[in-house]
Amino acid sequence: MPRRAFPAEHPKRLLSALGLAPRKRLGQSFLHDRNIARKIVSLALSMGPPFLEVGPGLGALTDFLAEEGAETAAVEVDRGLAAFLRERYQGAPIEILEADFLDVPQGEWQRRFPAGGTAVGNLPYAVSSPIVLRLLDLRRVFPRAVLMLQKEMVERLCAPPGGKEYGILSVYLSVLSEAREEFTVRRSCFTPSPEVDSAVISIRFRRGIPDRDFRGLQTVVRAAFAQRRKKLRNAPVPFLPGGTARWCELLAEAGIDPSSRAETVSPERYLALARIAEPLLPATPPSKPR
Repeated sequence: MPRRAFPAEHPKRLLSALGLAPRKRLGQSFLHDRNIARKIVSLALSMGPPFLEVGPGLGALTDFLAEEGAETAAVEVDRGLAAFLRERYQGAPIEILEADFLDVPQGEWQRRFPAGGTAVGNLPYAVSSPIVLRLLDLRRVFPRAVLMLQKEMVERLCAPPGGKEYGILSVYLSVLSEAREEFTVRRSCFTPSPEVDSAVISIRFRRGIPDRDFRGLQTVVRAAFAQRRKKLRNAPVPFLPGGTARWCELLAEAGIDPSSRAETVSPERYLALARIAEPLLPATPPSKPR
């Protein structure tokens, strides 16, 4: 069967024809550089189908997934765009789900991807952190991901210890996965053009990290970074029996100097701390990362 090609149309003209406009509330910025889109999809294809596409927008990535005949579930929250995408991909192995990705329960993804899949997407800047956190929770369903994010966000996700970019998400991603910044995408590649550049990150989640270890990691890392300018001995630990004194003992047991600061501690040490502290920690992490 010959491959089906999808005509390239500039987002501005296409939106006008559809009677739609970029919605600032949703952080919509549409990729119009076809070479970049092809490069992202090529990277995703190397990881393997089936695919979950988060926020397909006008189909910049979806076009190439469809042309390759790649089985894809694409989640779009914008009703007008979802209707356009359904019509555009009739007959292709693309299912359009009109929903907020963050609201779809894990069981639904397990049902649709029983053997696992690869997540791909050009993520809106405003909700990139919640989406990345959700993918961490879904790492067994989607053990691979190719995401385009604000470049600063990608640098944070891949940051090593010791710098201002290193933080909560850096630790999570380092412990749970192998993540790599693949390439930069200039702001001129989007319509409307954002104020900053983007970058593409590839993520391959590791197997064998128990949920209890991740829950413990969330608790201790959030406490450590709650006051990152202060020494770790001053971290707020109201959830810990024994309070600050016990916290300092646990830090020492994990090989962490209580007088050090959060950004100097390696992900491996944080994981060790989580495993030592886990029997004492609450079942639910106390707060969300900023």
